Amino acid sequence: MNLQQTQLQIYQLRQQMTLTLDNPKSVKLQVKNINLIQKELRAIKKEIHLAIKSINQQVTQSTSDSLISVGLDLFGKRKWAGQVRQSTRRAIQSEKINARQPYMDVKDYIDQVLLEGDRLKLQAEQYLAE
Repeated sequence: MNLQQTQLQIYQLRQQMTLTLDNPKSVKLQVKNINLIQKELRAIKKEIHLAIKSINQQVTQSTSDSLISVGLDLFGKRKWAGQVRQSTRRAIQSEKINARQPYMDVKDYIDQVLLEGDRLKLQAEQYLAE
């Protein structure tokens, strides 16, 4: 998944999501268009979620208990072994957060665009109700 292409695609979808309150038939058609755009955004969001899941699995699988901590454990230095394992866990967590952050930002952007679409649909409903 190319993150830059995904961001560009989301930006283009956001540009397509417009609402002009001119006549009821046109407004209904625009609401349908907004719904389609929102479905596409949700599909993109699912892809991003899968990418995040993949990152989580890769980072977790790529690092195992360090040989140093196992060696320290064998020689009775449990306190040091625990400290080594703790620092390893922190490093893994930090690596995971850094790898996921760009994807999380894109997910937040998608949520903002979806919310904007919901606001436009509410405006359309109010217009059609009048």
